[in-house]
Amino acid sequence: MCIHELPLAPAKAVAELRLVRKRERDAVKTLAFVIGLCIIAVGAVGILAPSGLIWIAQHSIAPGELYFIAAFRVAFGLLLLSVASASRAPKTLRVVAFIPLVAGIATPFVGVERAPAIIEWWSQQGSGVVRVTAVLVLALGGFFAYACAPARRAV
Repeated sequence: MCIHELPLAPAKAVAELRLVRKRERDAVKTLAFVIGLCIIAVGAVGILAPSGLIWIAQHSIAPGELYFIAAFRVAFGLLLLSVASASRAPKTLRVVAFIPLVAGIATPFVGVERAPAIIEWWSQQGSGVVRVTAVLVLALGGFFAYACAPARRAV
């Protein structure tokens, strides 16, 4: 090995490491995008069929499901925070990421005992309130999907 080749080896390794990290960040960002699309789907169900969103809510209040949802919300909030710098709206995403994060932390404090009463009250407010809630869910999911959408590739 020649002496003039030595400085290139660390530079090449650094470039490869940056490429690997970019691919990992893009994969995580794509995961956040897909979750955003799923949130959009839940919102669309609530707009088109409010009883469907109520059914989803009523079947998500058993202790196991409730704690899973809490953990998922926290994980999703942290995921959004981790990809915010690579997103289309980094500052806004950092702020909005706290919605699922705080919701996940608060979920266990609401408790399995109070969750059915909250969902019952919400469902009795009528389909208009359920649809407004669904529009908010759809908008939030739309923002997550927009902010984390994969970059367009030149053709």
